[in-house]
Amino acid sequence: MKNLSLNPLVLFIVAPLVIGTAGCCTKKLCIGADNMDQIAFNNFANSDLDTIVIQRFNKGANATNPVDSVTVVTSNFSPGTYQLILLPTRLTVEQNYVVKLISTGERYAISDFVVTKQECNTGFMCNDSYNSLESYTLNGNVVRTYQLAISK
Repeated sequence: MKNLSLNPLVLFIVAPLVIGTAGCCTKKLCIGADNMDQIAFNNFANSDLDTIVIQRFNKGANATNPVDSVTVVTSNFSPGTYQLILLPTRLTVEQNYVVKLISTGERYAISDFVVTKQECNTGFMCNDSYNSLESYTLNGNVVRTYQLAISK
């Protein structure tokens, strides 16, 4: 019977090769439909965004009986007319939403999310995937983008 012990020279050469190739994954942040914890607002005055109410509805509901709602009070704005508002809870594609700007009375209905499974951080010995946000409906119009955004 042959001795099956490994030669130390083989271990010295093979071990770094295996460890090095196992780390050949692309390391990028893949933000998608599972990460909807912010809304981008374009061309709004800061005073329009100081208090926002987000109502959550079951799919198929006619946006009259919300399941729940959350109020977002914002006082920390970036310079300019592009604001990224962080939400205290993540939005999900399984629900529909109405975003209300309290100071102006404007309402934005968000529904009909389209999501696809995409590859992310792929490489030798790794293959991650994520749910990519492809589009959603905003006040009846399809918006094709990877993040929630409302423009005036």
